[in-house]
Amino acid sequence: MADQRDDHLVGITVVWVGLLAFIAWGYIFQTPPGGPYTDFMRKAFAVLLALVVPSVSAVILVSWVIVLRRRGQ
Repeated sequence: MADQRDDHLVGITVVWVGLLAFIAWGYIFQTPPGGPYTDFMRKAFAVLLALVVPSVSAVILVSWVIVLRRRGQ
């Protein structure tokens, strides 16, 4: 049962890293802002990413710490 949870955590981690790479790729190669609305939306998206990415990454990191500690026992 524990191996199945480990595999699930590995899958979640791989998907999260892939999602971050996809977002970074799109953010780097985006078209320049076309006006005040698009500039606002770009800044709002950056703020959202600044909040969500560290939060989800912290949850995944804590999950890995818990799994690796249990594996060591």
